[in-house]
Amino acid sequence: MKRLNLFFAISLMFFAFNSCQKDGVVTATDETTLSLQETQSEEALTDIDLLADEAVDSNISQLKSADIVNNMYLSDCPVVTFNTTASPEVLTIDFGTSCTGKDGKIRSGKIIITSESFKTFPSVRDKSFDNYIVDGKKITGSIVKTILKDNVNNIRTAQITENVTINFPDNEGSSTRVSNITRQYQRGALGIRNDNQVVSWGTVEFTRLSGVKMNKTITAENPLVFMADCHHIVSGIVSITTSNNRSWTIDYGNGDCDNLATLTIGGKAKIIKIR
Repeated sequence: MKRLNLFFAISLMFFAFNSCQKDGVVTATDETTLSLQETQSEEALTDIDLLADEAVDSNISQLKSADIVNNMYLSDCPVVTFNTTASPEVLTIDFGTSCTGKDGKIRSGKIIITSESFKTFPSVRDKSFDNYIVDGKKITGSIVKTILKDNVNNIRTAQITENVTINFPDNEGSSTRVSNITRQYQRGALGIRNDNQVVSWGTVEFTRLSGVKMNKTITAENPLVFMADCHHIVSGIVSITTSNNRSWTIDYGNGDCDNLATLTIGGKAKIIKIR
């Protein structure tokens, strides 16, 4: 009888655990995983943004050879085609089956960018993907970017809407990211890209395949700062809430080019490493 009761109790516990998972309850592990995956997504999409701008600038610049030398992303293996006779104009970056960039990341597939005009501002640019994979992460969907240019201060500001799905490697599943963010591109010395930084704020809805949903808010007072030199978010604070009202924050530090962030849940903080 005792064995039967024990078996019955364990069965109830197993059923309750699975019910919680199906209902989208976020465990401590989920909080860490969500934070890691969304940070990886943020950095990967910022990389795509800067990589695409690099391809556009290199193709409309009068100093193409100098631009190639100073590239942060594009090596000599992607094939970039720029169709200016089409309406809208089309720029395609074809990485083939395997292409290692100057940032050391391995890419394949295509990034396709269209615009009525790449040279005049405001410039509206649409990005889509054709079997695009970067370091094992497959990205599909679309991104719309509207750019304003401040020539006096050498700053571009863009309003960006994303609706993308990211399939993570190593059986980590997939997630959908829908965002409405502002990005400010702060450029350093002319022709030198490694001192450039991207400052971002806005809102992101991040949903895992399991149905767990998180909403991320980044304020203009504590924006995310992404450094082109190390391809990481180096400062900024984000506030996160989930579909079942759990909440936490991520603090990306004070500007150091590392892959560390501080995750704070219920007053308890721990360091997480962004792969």
